[in-house]
Amino acid sequence: MNKITTTLAAIAAIIILALVAFFFTSSKNIDELKRSVAPTASLYPEARVVSNVLNFVDDNSNAVHLSEVSSNKWVLMYFGYASCPDVCPMDLGKISQTLQKMEQKDDLQVVFVSVDPNRDVGKLNSFAKGFNGGFVGLSAFEDGLRTISKKLGVYHQVVAAQKKSKSHSHDEHSSEEHEHYEVDHTTSYLLLNPKLALTAILSSPHEPDAMAKALDEIITTLR
Repeated sequence: MNKITTTLAAIAAIIILALVAFFFTSSKNIDELKRSVAPTASLYPEARVVSNVLNFVDDNSNAVHLSEVSSNKWVLMYFGYASCPDVCPMDLGKISQTLQKMEQKDDLQVVFVSVDPNRDVGKLNSFAKGFNGGFVGLSAFEDGLRTISKKLGVYHQVVAAQKKSKSHSHDEHSSEEHEHYEVDHTTSYLLLNPKLALTAILSSPHEPDAMAKALDEIITTLR
């Protein structure tokens, strides 16, 4: 071997060793991270690319892609609805508490996604910001909502639907019929990385201290 060949072989060997070291170190870090954040957060083996379906509407029914509100931050998504009697207000309150406890809160955007667009579009942001001024409210109409739900592995279903009559005068013919219903829906929180790939799920019980710690750790390790 001449001197040039020997030098090139040495460089190649160094590169290979560095790649091997990086692979094993990265794998070890991910495994440690999974153990550390469990059971509060469950990491996907590989972040799932979902950005192609994250098409929503805002309060004016204008089309909005999630990237327009995420600003290259991590995104914590919560699916619910404004008329929810108990679970949604409780969960959004817990998310707000979590954010206040986080060291990396400036790197996280919380997005409330309504699964009840017919009643909620027009008050998405006001509802979400009622829990935290930094929250953003979005939704999607039925076909889009089904596409998003299928891709992200979440669900919603109308339950307890019933017709009610509301009278506006003593004339029985002037009463207005409207529908009252509740919506059963996924209560897990979804975490997307800045590239809008699905990275982790946070399942019940949702404890703000534990969630803050897990989210800080994930963002710090995978940034």
